[in-house]
Amino acid sequence: MTAVIKDAESKEILRNATAYIPALKKNADSDTTGKVTIKNIPSGKFEIQFSYVGYEKKEIEEVFPLRDSLPIEILLTNEEKSLDEVVVQSIRTNSRIKDIPIRVEVIGGDELKEQDGMRPSNISMLLSEASGIETQQTSAVNGNVSIRLQGLDGKYTQILKDGFPLYSGFAQGLSIMQIPPLDLKQVEVIKGSSSSLYGSDAIAGIINLITEQPKERRELDLLINQTSLSSSDINGYYSKRWKKFGFSLLSVNSIQLVRDVNGDGFSDMPLTKSFDFNPKLFFYFNPTTSLQVAINTTLDDRKGGDMQVLKQGADSAHQFFEEDISNRYSTQLKFEKQFKQNQTLTVKNSISSFNRSINQNTSSFKGNQISSYSEATYNIKLKNHQVVAGVNLITEAFSEDSSKSHLLRNYNYVTTGLFIQDDWKLFKKLFLQEGLRLDYQNQYGTFLLPRLAVMYNFNKDFYVRAAGGLGYKIPNIFSTASEEEGINNILPLASSITAERSIGSNLEFNYKTTIGDEIIATFDQSFFITQINHPLILDTTQFVNEAKPIITSGFESEVSLHMDDWKLFAGYTFVDAQRKYFPEQSFVPLTPKHKIVTTLVYENEGNYEVGFEAFYTSSMYRDGDTRSKSYWLNGLMIQKYFKNVTLVVNCENMFDQRQTRFENIVIPPFTNPTFRQLYAPIDGRVFNISLRIKL
Repeated sequence: MTAVIKDAESKEILRNATAYIPALKKNADSDTTGKVTIKNIPSGKFEIQFSYVGYEKKEIEEVFPLRDSLPIEILLTNEEKSLDEVVVQSIRTNSRIKDIPIRVEVIGGDELKEQDGMRPSNISMLLSEASGIETQQTSAVNGNVSIRLQGLDGKYTQILKDGFPLYSGFAQGLSIMQIPPLDLKQVEVIKGSSSSLYGSDAIAGIINLITEQPKERRELDLLINQTSLSSSDINGYYSKRWKKFGFSLLSVNSIQLVRDVNGDGFSDMPLTKSFDFNPKLFFYFNPTTSLQVAINTTLDDRKGGDMQVLKQGADSAHQFFEEDISNRYSTQLKFEKQFKQNQTLTVKNSISSFNRSINQNTSSFKGNQISSYSEATYNIKLKNHQVVAGVNLITEAFSEDSSKSHLLRNYNYVTTGLFIQDDWKLFKKLFLQEGLRLDYQNQYGTFLLPRLAVMYNFNKDFYVRAAGGLGYKIPNIFSTASEEEGINNILPLASSITAERSIGSNLEFNYKTTIGDEIIATFDQSFFITQINHPLILDTTQFVNEAKPIITSGFESEVSLHMDDWKLFAGYTFVDAQRKYFPEQSFVPLTPKHKIVTTLVYENEGNYEVGFEAFYTSSMYRDGDTRSKSYWLNGLMIQKYFKNVTLVVNCENMFDQRQTRFENIVIPPFTNPTFRQLYAPIDGRVFNISLRIKL
């Protein structure tokens, strides 16, 4: 086999590029003419990988012997150009990232595959390793995890999957612990006010999970994982596209045995059984019309507490336990029709039923949330404009089991929204994005949400982005604070409660350069500020609107370096979060001011990969003005590639940093204990080994 390897844009030949056949472990480098030859290839179908420093890897399949003796032309795309070509779906116009005036961070396929092998049951690790995102365990008993975007509580971040809202209201407390990463193509993160894009819940930003679409080439992955703390996963993903029909299936099966890591008699890792089953059907009626239908089932059961109760049963001295059972059933429908060139109609609908019960030795709670999301958008591309306009209807009905509680906390919300957005290429170097949303909510009134973003490209290596907008959050009793206090103790919302409103802005500078002849460097500096007016705050057991705001501000500094087979990323986040309504303790609890994220990766193409991670979290305040300790977390990951198998050996929290090494988190009496607020891991050092098998 002979191939000529060139730059996709300039068509210049690439010297010393590599061609590699994994199945045969054969490789060769291109000569001064860009030509590469691999000899003595047996008959059969083989995958060939082409790679070059600073370029995206390309994979092709060929059947040998080749019918044509002429060299195959291989065009590789520069990594910087490849990033520019990434299409972002979260902003509704499906624009290239280089043309978007708002700041969007994209986590791509290679990084997602690495995370599959390290934490296959959920995306908590994936998000915790991103700068500007803080993940915090909210319960020492059931293992729930919340996220903070730019210092704001998790209830202000909207989580989407393919543009469909996933968790809100009653379901907000579990969220990222029930989302597996195996079927994801990319993750898009928009930090800062995004309510003009998606309405309520997006004050801090949005996290949109984009799934893989079926291709003509079948994909069948099996992922098997085992950890040193008795967690086991068997996950599978299948997809295939035929001429008029496509199909995909995600199946996730996870079990975590109960563990008492620090030996205090209470579980640090609850007994957890999780199951996810997600089939999707794709219909391609013609080149301009398609329909997607999906059904998802997620079953999750978590039980923790006193180890003797969990293993042997209760007695007079050992009684405490908590079991959290949640079952989610949902449907998604997406219809897309292109009427004319550059004009597209998209119709979406999802319906979700979320059942959750919390059983303790002294109380129990049970409720159901039925929610729906319907949207129709029309997208049109003009000369220098890309305009999308639409209407959406969001419903959310929560009903509580009256046999468990008599607090009458039921609610029925209906929100109707109209929105329009224009991506305007004003000049060659200047891009604007203007957005406007009008929402009417059946209990809390009307919200007008303008948004403006601008980007100026000084040259191909340096640009500036700035954005600002208004937002709002519909009140409900479900939040991180409710989880910590215990939902059974929370009183219904008073009739005087109003919606939270916000104003936020971001500013970003991005510069790319080449250091010497080999190092590709990217520097990114951003600033942010958000003010939430009439914040809804839990005062003991009653939610109230405070008269003065919460204000979070800060900045993120990031640098990434790429040289040959080495990649280095370092990020620093500073957050100043203030609750102005509480001047005696103005800090926002559990919000670290400083966070550092560093990742160093060495990859021997097609053979193995080694990654080292280090994360620093500064001290923070908890309720009651108690200050926590700062800590570092370190991880080491090794991936080895075989023909159809990827082996991952991973160690998280190498030096066993645990909050339980600093203090006791269980407060007596042990028959009905309370728990200190968590700010650091309690599971400690974890080893895992996983196999990803492509069949």
